[in-house]
Amino acid sequence: MSESKSNSPRKIIKGEEKVAASSLKTLVYTIAMSVEDKVVMEDMINKLSQEADTILDIINDISKGHQKELLLAYKTLLNSSIDAVDRRLANL
Repeated sequence: MSESKSNSPRKIIKGEEKVAASSLKTLVYTIAMSVEDKVVMEDMINKLSQEADTILDIINDISKGHQKELLLAYKTLLNSSIDAVDRRLANL
């Protein structure tokens, strides 16, 4: 399999991550808050997106035998963050 074909699902995921991060940053700039808070939020969104991207790239580069275990553990971590957001939404 060529490198471009093996990377294409990863490229699609990276594109989706960038769209989601961009949408969130756009939303931040439409909400009334200080410019400083907006800049900090944008920076944190960029870092979060980049960190997720880096983690997936690192996992992609390790042996296939360990990828599933790491991806499942990473998914558990992400789900715990989603659960925390869901609890905050339920309290609104």
